[in-house]
Amino acid sequence: MLGQSVEMLVPDAVRDRHSAHRADYAVEPHTRSMGADLELYARRKDGSEFPVEISLSPLVTVDGLVVFSAIRDITDRKRDERDASHFRSVVESSHDAIISKTLDGIIMSWNTGAEQLYGYTAAEAEGMSMSVLVPRRHDDDLPDILRRVSLGERVDRYETVRMKKDGGLVDVSLTVSPIHDRNGNVVAASTIARDISERRRYQKQLEFLAEHDPLTEVFNRRRFEHDLNRQVGRAHRYHERAVLLMIDLNGFKQINDIFGHEAGDRVLKTTAEVLKHTLRETDVVARIGGDEFAILMPYASPEDGAVVASFLREAIRECRIDGAEHKEIRLSASIGLARIEDETPNGESVLAEADRMMYEDKRRPISQR
Repeated sequence: MLGQSVEMLVPDAVRDRHSAHRADYAVEPHTRSMGADLELYARRKDGSEFPVEISLSPLVTVDGLVVFSAIRDITDRKRDERDASHFRSVVESSHDAIISKTLDGIIMSWNTGAEQLYGYTAAEAEGMSMSVLVPRRHDDDLPDILRRVSLGERVDRYETVRMKKDGGLVDVSLTVSPIHDRNGNVVAASTIARDISERRRYQKQLEFLAEHDPLTEVFNRRRFEHDLNRQVGRAHRYHERAVLLMIDLNGFKQINDIFGHEAGDRVLKTTAEVLKHTLRETDVVARIGGDEFAILMPYASPEDGAVVASFLREAIRECRIDGAEHKEIRLSASIGLARIEDETPNGESVLAEADRMMYEDKRRPISQR
């Protein structure tokens, strides 16, 4: 290269203009970077180009002006900047909240997704503690999460509740990962938070439908049998007594035939409401058949059950339900009672006994009920 023109190191596209730049610099030489705010490239012997950073320093010698050029290959730095820019774009365009924080829980970065999820701007959030997102009267799970992350553990898909700026609560799934320095030490934590409120709502709806009768919204037979078997188990272990009531609406088929199924549905809903509002919170109410309801009364004696049965029979009799053509539907019910005690074999036997007693009640004249 000695004795050759420096333009040999300049890419073809700008080579013609480079000599003019040299001439301009010679008019007023001073130490400076070359092409400030521009992306500069140099040319290798094989014709390939690479990004460079160039600084110029003039030196006056006996032979005239000499310019020293320090040329640095910044390929790796450009790649890192490009990767960092790409990463920032991904972070900012994500709908998930992406947050970095110190191991003490102080927020260092806060993306657009976090602003949308929690309501705080980045300016408001950066520098404050993550603990402001923990709802009042909720256990603070952040110290344990940060402790695990500080040990190098990744906390994956941790579901919890967080509080937004306006005080509203949001269900979130958190993935919290350690951030390491060049030496492999954990120095911070990165959190990706995803709003799972809609999934939680669907999940709760599915859970509700799995255990409740869709028409009356009391428990269904499957859930009731589960609770009944647990009650029998408590009777065996703790000698805990209880009572089961079986209720059947008299003449329900005729109501459907005369007034229609919509009227029949109103009858069932009304009966369920009467049962729910009359009984204790600890009592379990379920619809276990077409017009059959069952009630589990923990800690109740047969005498208690008989009093409640009489009260329910009267409450159902007082119901007035609109039928077709302004006709009024009146109800009556047959009720069977079965005890749950130490000797009770299982839930199925209790249901069978209550069912038998209910049909005995149905055969008795109304005046004797």
